[in-house]
Amino acid sequence: MKLLYTKRLLSGEKWSEYIGAGKWVRLVAKAEDCNVVMGAYHGEHPEEKYNMPDSLKAQHTFFLTKNDLLMSDNGKMLLSMLKDTYGWHDTVCGHTIKRKVQAQYGESTYQKERNARTRNSYDNFSIELFRRGLGKRDLSAVVNLFSKVIASDGGKLEYQTENTLDKEVILRTDAPVLMVLSNTPHPLNPTRDYPQGEVLLEIYEGAPADLLDPVVTKCGENTRAFENNLAENQIKG
Repeated sequence: MKLLYTKRLLSGEKWSEYIGAGKWVRLVAKAEDCNVVMGAYHGEHPEEKYNMPDSLKAQHTFFLTKNDLLMSDNGKMLLSMLKDTYGWHDTVCGHTIKRKVQAQYGESTYQKERNARTRNSYDNFSIELFRRGLGKRDLSAVVNLFSKVIASDGGKLEYQTENTLDKEVILRTDAPVLMVLSNTPHPLNPTRDYPQGEVLLEIYEGAPADLLDPVVTKCGENTRAFENNLAENQIKG
């Protein structure tokens, strides 16, 4: 595979980029306690975005892993998870916010700590979306990559502490995508020390899905999402 782009995403760092369809995005955790908050928007009309309820309902799941689809709110394929050595990525807990981060990890300001300050994903996403011509009203569901959260018998969400070192995930862009990432702690992570792990980001030239793709054939809803992508491409063509 041809490597197109690489970056080290430092602790607390944010990133966003427009990525064309048919690319493979590889994320590798380089520490034992990593969490990457990921949001995805259609790169050509960002009002269309990752839809968490439809993605989970269609695939009868609570979390994302290999061969799962991140479906858009127009019922199309947005991202596919082609590889996953971690096995469970949280879909329901959302963003961290400044108030909670500072209560858990201590008061932190740019004036005192500069780039070593503690940061939260809500503010990171707000900044990146503003840079891309969007606003806080465009904040939507996210995936917390490399974080496992289960529901107890009583319905309480419980964070599972598991080693993330060298775990990786590869995502395929099934449409042009605006991807937003934040290397910030999971909202339910109980640690009292702000995680300092880096995450390796790589983007490769990839191959698009076809009718025999395991993501496409996983269920009828995924097949229809694939057909919706084809219909959109035919209209544009």
